[in-house]
Amino acid sequence: MPSLRFTGGIALLAAASCACGVAFNPPGDELPPSEPTVLTFVDPAAVPGLQVRTIYEETGTSNVHLTYPEVPGTTPLSDQVKAELTAEAKAFSAKAAKGKATLPKSEINVDWQLTAVSPKASGVRLRTGRYEGATWLNETRTLWFDGEKVVSSDLLVKDLNGLARAVKARLAGDAEVNQAAIKADPELFDSLDFNSRGDLVVEFDDYEIGPGALGRMATAIPKKDAAPLLSDFGRAAQQSVESARPTTPPELREAPEATAPAVPGKVDCRVARCVALTFDEGPGPYTDRILTALGSVRATFFTTGTSAAARPDLLRRMAADGHLVGNHTWSHRDLTTLPDNRVYEQLSRAQDVIAQSTGNLPALMRPPYGAVNPDVAKIAAELHLSVVTHDVDSGDSGDAKAADIVKRVVSGVKPGSIVLMHDLGPATPEALPLILKELRDRGYVFVTVPELYGTRPMQPGRTYESAVDSAVSRYGRPLP
Repeated sequence: MPSLRFTGGIALLAAASCACGVAFNPPGDELPPSEPTVLTFVDPAAVPGLQVRTIYEETGTSNVHLTYPEVPGTTPLSDQVKAELTAEAKAFSAKAAKGKATLPKSEINVDWQLTAVSPKASGVRLRTGRYEGATWLNETRTLWFDGEKVVSSDLLVKDLNGLARAVKARLAGDAEVNQAAIKADPELFDSLDFNSRGDLVVEFDDYEIGPGALGRMATAIPKKDAAPLLSDFGRAAQQSVESARPTTPPELREAPEATAPAVPGKVDCRVARCVALTFDEGPGPYTDRILTALGSVRATFFTTGTSAAARPDLLRRMAADGHLVGNHTWSHRDLTTLPDNRVYEQLSRAQDVIAQSTGNLPALMRPPYGAVNPDVAKIAAELHLSVVTHDVDSGDSGDAKAADIVKRVVSGVKPGSIVLMHDLGPATPEALPLILKELRDRGYVFVTVPELYGTRPMQPGRTYESAVDSAVSRYGRPLP
């Protein structure tokens, strides 16, 4: 479990090296149940009609991957979150564009949790990470919805001065905390929530009140002390959190050994003109349409853990329809920018949630942005995961048009190609029937990634870009 130290009532979380925390707590935030700043989140899979939206962009200087939930009945909240994240992504990309192109690129990443879902109070916690060439800086904010309007966290209390005094009292004597930084400022108190006992939990961004290297910084004000501070809506939010009981996903009883054998009796790709269609980022709002468009065609889906946890029904459909489900990490951060323990956590946490839905541990992983290095490959090997990239990019993210997607795929495919597509927008399912027809007319058959390699088993830790004869990967290594 994570290493903790407690001083003056604040919990300082050091780097976690495993994914053994409470279900639906985000990576890096796992705390023992006895620690008062631990937050219990609503299981998104138990919220009918919930959809996961993704803002995704790759440029020459930056990577953008922001996700957020759309919860039925909370449209103003979803709209505000979308507007804020869209503006943040635009500003981040514009700033990065002014600098020089580097590897790894600058990156902004947002994942989310549901703090409560009820008629009186619903909330979403957004965890933003920014990487600009040195290390990740993390910020957290929690937005609430009272059934009519969006409520910022500072409005859970009626007296910010009183909250500041209470926080200072909890942190008095802690040499690591900058007491002068604790002020009655709405931006400082932009992430307020409650633990399962009703204590008021206050979270701080990196470097807001102390050294960022210490990790997550949070303190809890006991329920009795918080009571006089809360606004009417704060009490409603507190009650909603206390009454929520997250659903624990079923345990995987007999996890099979993670291997990636070719499916026997299907297609001999030594003879046939084979191509593997792959889909990243889902499951999302367009996954259903993609699955319907595929029909009997088998594909490979690389799913992110956060989205997989929210939509296990779609993972079950993928498996039932004969598709292969692979690992696209938990929250889509560039793995080459993370320390080894975080790489392991990103992969193993996604492994668990995918296996819970499909009954099978993934044997393939696709690194976000195609970024892989020897350390990432080594950890993938430890988890029995082969690394899959691609040799054909459909360019189907952003404002892509269906006709352009079809042209890029059809013109780029060779026997043995791995095609990159996404679950992100309506253009992909629109383009898919045309891609299938065009490639069929050219004699292609569609297979999962392992089938491309026939009787040659894919090796854990090895990078596979395609099975095109005599191909060389972008990393300068001959491909199998």
